Amino acid sequence: MSQVILFDLDGTLTESGEGIINCVQYALEKLGKKEEHPENLQCFIGPPLKEQFMKYAGLSEEEGEKAVVYYRERYTTTGIFENRLYPKIPELLELLKINNKILAVASSKPEVYVKQILEHFQIADYFTAIVGSELDGRRTEKAEVIEEALRRMHLEEERDKVLMVGDRSHDVQGAISCGLQCIGVAYGYGSREELEKAGAVYIADSVEDLGILASPNDEETTENVESVRNIIPDREKVKKYEIPETRKLEKEEKEMPEPAKKKVKFRYSTAGQIWRLIYPFLIHYGATLLATIALYLIYLIQAGGLQETASAGQRLINSALYVTLIGDLTAAIILYLFYRKDQMHRKEGFSGTGKAFVWAPPVIWFSVIILAIATGQFLNDLINGLHLNDLFTGYSEVSEQAFSGQPVGFMILVVGIIGPICEELMFRGIVFHRLKDWVKPQAAIAISALLFGIYHGNVVQFFYATCMGVMLAIIYDKTGTLWISIVAHIAANLWSLFGSSFWSSLWQRIPAGMLCSVMIEILLCVIPTYWLFGYKRK
Repeated sequence: MSQVILFDLDGTLTESGEGIINCVQYALEKLGKKEEHPENLQCFIGPPLKEQFMKYAGLSEEEGEKAVVYYRERYTTTGIFENRLYPKIPELLELLKINNKILAVASSKPEVYVKQILEHFQIADYFTAIVGSELDGRRTEKAEVIEEALRRMHLEEERDKVLMVGDRSHDVQGAISCGLQCIGVAYGYGSREELEKAGAVYIADSVEDLGILASPNDEETTENVESVRNIIPDREKVKKYEIPETRKLEKEEKEMPEPAKKKVKFRYSTAGQIWRLIYPFLIHYGATLLATIALYLIYLIQAGGLQETASAGQRLINSALYVTLIGDLTAAIILYLFYRKDQMHRKEGFSGTGKAFVWAPPVIWFSVIILAIATGQFLNDLINGLHLNDLFTGYSEVSEQAFSGQPVGFMILVVGIIGPICEELMFRGIVFHRLKDWVKPQAAIAISALLFGIYHGNVVQFFYATCMGVMLAIIYDKTGTLWISIVAHIAANLWSLFGSSFWSSLWQRIPAGMLCSVMIEILLCVIPTYWLFGYKRK
C-alpha cells in the first residue's frame, strides 16, 4: 500500500450529515425555499456548496453565494459540532502511524473548519498536512485541494506514493485527475455503485476494512484487514460531541477518543517534566566525567604514580578531544536508547505527539546545508565584529589548546561528526521534543536553544550556540526528522573548523569586503529558508 494517505473528511473520518443538512435547511428557509424532506438534502454532503445550492434549488450564482453565507451563519456556531467521528477512526489512525504511514486530510470544506473539527475530536496531530478550500470560494474543486496537498508535502513528482480515501464520486474523480488511485468508503454518504462507477480501486464497507492501508504491499492486504479487526476492539458508537462551555480536564478526558485519553492519563507532573529535561544532561556530563577520570588514571599510572600528577594533568589537558570522543560516543549510545523509547511512547500515545517522517526531496537537504553554513558564518562574522573573542578570551584559549596539533581526520570525526550526532540526540531529539510534550512549540524552540547555549559553558559559544539552536530546532520541527538537523549541525561545525577563516580572509582583501560578505550570507540564509518554509505555505 502507499506510503502517503490523503483522507477526505465528511463521510470518511466524520459523520457530519446532521450538521450539514440542518445548515442547508436553514439557508434554504432564509431564501424562502424551505425543504420539507431533510433526507433529500444528503446530496449536499461532499460537493462544493455554492454549486450544489445552484443545482439543487435552481439559484443564480449570486443567490448561491448568498445561500453559502446563510449556511455558514449557522454552521460556524452550531452545525460544525453536529458531527461525530465514525467508530474506530482514532484506532485506525493510530495503527497507520505505528506502521509509519504519512497521513493528510484533503477536504472541499473550508480549511479553517477542517482544522477546527480535527482539533475538536483530538485527531489533528495524526496529520502532516491539513488542506481544505478557502472561505472566499477559491480551491473548492477536489482536484485543486489534492494538488495543494501534494504541493505542501513536496510530492508533486512522487504521486505513485500517494493514495486518496473518500466516500463520494468527486473524491475518486478528483484523485484520478491528479494521477492518484482512490479507495472508496461505502460506509459514508456515497453508494458502492457510485464509487465503482467513478473508478475506485477498492471499496471499504467499514472502517475496519481500511486496515489494508497499513499494508506495506498488496500481498498483505487480507492479513492486515483481519489484523485491524482484531486490534480494534468493538466499542460503543462514538458519542456526539457537544460544544463545551468550559473545558475541564475530566470532561475532556471522558469525551476523548482512546488514543487521546492515553495522552492525558500518562501526563507527567511538573517535577517529572523537569526531571525528564535534566537527566539527559546528567548522562552526557557523567559520561564525560567518567572518561576524564579514566584517562587521568591511565596517564597517572603511565607517569609513575601520584608524584607525577602535574605531568598526568598536562597530558589530560592535551587529550581534551579524546575525552570528548569517549564521552560523546558513550552518551550518544545511551541517549539514543532514550530517544527511541520516547518515539515508541509517542506512537503509542503515552506522551506528547509524534511527527511522521516527512519525505524531503534533495533540494530540501541541500537547502538545509546551505542555511546551516550561511548562518554559522554570519554568526562568526558577528562575533568577530563585536570583538567577543577579545572581551571573553576563555573560548579561544580552550579551543586553541584542544585543537592544536591534532590530526585533521580526528577533528573531523570528533567535532564534525560524533559531537553533532550526540548534541542533536540530546538537545533536539530528547530535550526539544520533551519540551514540546509540555509547552507550545515556540516556547520549546526558545528554551531548548537557551539550554543549548548555556551548556556550552562560555559567553562566545552561548551566543553562537543559542542562535544555532533556534535554527536547528525549527528545522527539526518543520521537517519532522532528526537526520536533517544532524546534517545541518555537521555542516555548520565542519565549516567553522575549515571554511570560516578562509571565507573571512578572502573578503578582507576586498574594499567593503566584510559588508559584501554579510550581504551574501544573509542572501544564502533567505533563499534556503524560502525553500524550507515559505514554499510550503503558499
